[in-house]
Amino acid sequence: MLRAFLRRTLRRTALCISLCALLAYCQSPQPHFEAATVKIGGDEFMTRPERSPGRFRWTTELSYLVGYAYSVDFSHVSGATLRETYIINAAFEPNAKESEIRLMLQSLLAERFNLRLHRDIKEVDGYAISVGKGGSKMKESAATDQPAPGIRDRFVSAILSSAGTMITGRRATLAQLAETLGRNLESPMWDRTGLQGEYDFTFRYAQDVGADTQTDAPSLTTALRESLGLILQKQRGPVETLVIDHVEPPSEN
Repeated sequence: MLRAFLRRTLRRTALCISLCALLAYCQSPQPHFEAATVKIGGDEFMTRPERSPGRFRWTTELSYLVGYAYSVDFSHVSGATLRETYIINAAFEPNAKESEIRLMLQSLLAERFNLRLHRDIKEVDGYAISVGKGGSKMKESAATDQPAPGIRDRFVSAILSSAGTMITGRRATLAQLAETLGRNLESPMWDRTGLQGEYDFTFRYAQDVGADTQTDAPSLTTALRESLGLILQKQRGPVETLVIDHVEPPSEN
């Protein structure tokens, strides 16, 4: 009898704790920009936002805004949409983290565009990067290596030219590298390295994924293997998609 009573008491206590935690989570405020304007138009279409401490500016389409806000590539955003280009100017606490800025953009989309959406998962063909047999050749970022004022401290950039694509990473994760390469190839790419650190790297590759071309730039497969000790393989895997259920033209500022 005593054991049964104790088990019931423990179950009720655990349920109470879970409900309290859920209630606290639901009541936690969603981050918001300190100030933000939304305007229709703009001639300078950008695929990535302009960022500086405390400032966010982007001239782009809704699918890019939604993809960035929810950390999903814009090509995986579907459903109801608006075709206009929008100019977003926003201010926030300069020390805000990347994840917080994305949540702020979620708040703006919900309030100004009355956006409602749901997530879905589908299996697609793509690529995966993993560590080669010889091990990683990547240089882990120094903890004391701080950027100059106004410079992003974590990023992966891609510069395209006739000589190939230059990839540069600063304090970057392998997930960021996979996301950037996948965007360049217009194909999903997954990080299967298991590496959790932050790295500095630079390499160049030709546009052809699998074969070395007549330019002096190697294929992406060769560049990853020789520069970073990583291998690139075709793979099928899950991709998260966002389906917009409802959206309206943005409200006045």
